[in-house]
Amino acid sequence: MGQRRGRGDGAIYQRADGSWVGQIDLGWIDGKRKRKYVRGQTRADVAKRLRDLAPVIESGITPAPERLTVEQYLESWLTIRIPGTVAPRTQELYERAVHDYINPSIGKIRLNKLAPSDVAKMLQELEVRGLSPSTRRMARATLRRALRFAEQDGILTRNVAAIAEGPKMNHREGRSLTPEQAKIFLAAVRGHRLEAAYVFALSLGLRRGEILGLQWGDIELGEGTVVLNIRRQLIRDKRGVSLSDLKTQGSRRTLHLSKPLIELLDTHRAYQEAEELVKGDKWNNEHDLIFTSTIGTPLDPEAFGYSVPKICKEAGLGHWSIHELRHSCASLMMAMEVPLEAVAEQLGHASIRVTKDVYGHLMPRSRAKAAEAMRTVLFDDPVHEGPEVTDGLAVNMAVIDSQTSSKNALTCGYVGRPSLDLGTLGLKVPCSSR
Repeated sequence: MGQRRGRGDGAIYQRADGSWVGQIDLGWIDGKRKRKYVRGQTRADVAKRLRDLAPVIESGITPAPERLTVEQYLESWLTIRIPGTVAPRTQELYERAVHDYINPSIGKIRLNKLAPSDVAKMLQELEVRGLSPSTRRMARATLRRALRFAEQDGILTRNVAAIAEGPKMNHREGRSLTPEQAKIFLAAVRGHRLEAAYVFALSLGLRRGEILGLQWGDIELGEGTVVLNIRRQLIRDKRGVSLSDLKTQGSRRTLHLSKPLIELLDTHRAYQEAEELVKGDKWNNEHDLIFTSTIGTPLDPEAFGYSVPKICKEAGLGHWSIHELRHSCASLMMAMEVPLEAVAEQLGHASIRVTKDVYGHLMPRSRAKAAEAMRTVLFDDPVHEGPEVTDGLAVNMAVIDSQTSSKNALTCGYVGRPSLDLGTLGLKVPCSSR
């Protein structure tokens, strides 16, 4: 009589070459009966592997095919799962991360054997290659997202890229133009065909794609002001230049335009209309863009960005990038003590945390004010005006009533956070405007 199978052993048999094979039934998947096969040198090895698989399968997880490599899985992820779910530019970044950083290091490892130590080793190899922390971070983030799909599909029980420790990001404070340098830059672009675009980069802190994606319809009349809606961006990918909606709610924003900017746009529009008349049938501004080429077509974002260092060098400012104009806008606003929330909204940051992490070092005066406020509240002797509270309950009640009446008289014209005095009120709006 043959030996009885142990519980969870599945079907185990020996092949002609002496190796052992076991199978376990996965049930019906997509209308077909599926089985999982495992191999080993001894029957005991195979039986143990089948027993280890049993609780995994019972939990609803379908193990990855035994010979499926990381490279094979990632290629499938790139070609089947990603297209249509992300922006073309983002897909290009994923493809570059997979082909240049991930596959050369861990692509040959079987997916079900991939461990956090393998991811750590990949990051170390990328560091040895001289790649920056941000590039290594991007490679890990790409792998983490791909393996999250594997988790969702039930072929992995854990995301080893999420478990592995990411590269440490070195904090580097960006450069900023001083007010004097900023004025030199404005003087250098005065009269330039794209003067308004360069001024928008510095005064509004717009990204280059956001500037070039502006349409005349994005300008609206508000309540006694003119506003600019930032809704899309011009991007370059392998298909060429195209308009794309901004990805996050925070990046889509409405900005107020100052009088100089409005006048600058009026001048730019008149110049553009003159160009259109001169070019005639050659003019092609199908998207009604504010900033275009000399024949109305979209500008190349990279070429536009490269023009800023050239202008700065010719003005004697040295090398400055277009992103540093955006950084300068934020820095100058912080120097003028514009609230952090307003700076975050102006720049289109996803959260105020991003703004604080990047520009928090520019807030020394705000921190000094906070320290002074707490010193006043906690350590200054209060100045008492009015009768001393020495006559018992009646005098106490009279003083409290007097203070309450006085406070109500001061605050009746404003709406703010309840139970706070004037110094801690939020937005103060006349009661009549409720």
